[in-house]
Amino acid sequence: MIALRQSIMRILLLTLFGACAFLLPAQNIDIQSESDKPIEERLVYSRQNAFKVAIHSQGFGVGFKSGKIKSIHLTRNWKGEAVSLRSLKEIRAVTISQYNARSFIYGKLNYAYVLRFGWGEDRLIYGKPYWGGIETRWTYSVGASLALLKPYYYYVVSYQPSPSGEYVETIEERTFEPGLNILGRAPFTKGFGQIKVSPGVNASLGFSFDVAKSRTRVQTIDVDVIAECFPLGVSIMDSERNKRFFITFMLSYNFGSRFNKY
Repeated sequence: MIALRQSIMRILLLTLFGACAFLLPAQNIDIQSESDKPIEERLVYSRQNAFKVAIHSQGFGVGFKSGKIKSIHLTRNWKGEAVSLRSLKEIRAVTISQYNARSFIYGKLNYAYVLRFGWGEDRLIYGKPYWGGIETRWTYSVGASLALLKPYYYYVVSYQPSPSGEYVETIEERTFEPGLNILGRAPFTKGFGQIKVSPGVNASLGFSFDVAKSRTRVQTIDVDVIAECFPLGVSIMDSERNKRFFITFMLSYNFGSRFNKY
């Protein structure tokens, strides 16, 4: 029994030393000291610009952020983004009695899109070692929002009296009302001339993970929670008319560059 234990220990020690012998040369090859890096990797940059693509708990979005790097610990940003906003109560349906009918969302009043503009800061939590890795920052921002509401139209069946006294079946494009006989969704282009706006304010808090391999590049994955208030309300569904408060969770990928402005 003692001999077996000794044999197992020898095997484990040999495996450990073999792994160290394999990994240490690889680390010596991959790791560069700061003085060995190209000059562009050793400069301190004062500006950064980045584009954003995002998915959030109630839609999708794109955006742009322009930042001024005040120090290694602090970056101040101006940003703008456009996102879609849907209700969590939306359920897609289809009229099976109608051939080739387009699916629709029963009770939907408007398509909603939000333009956000704001100012914020990124503050360092964990820096990136000189050989690379992931830098972590916490972020916050405040700003203004503008909701754009375009009416959602349906194809509906209605019966209109004719001069002979009979009722004639007609198909119309109408917005939602309870009791409609809906055939399907009308084209998205219907209702562009009836867009309404609702101003609001927003605030966000989150974390940013910098995964870029170069100092000249911006490449981050951000996780944010966004609170938004529209005093005039936003009506997306008939069951949630004039909803004023929204909280969404956003996951975004940001890509761009760092540079000095002379």
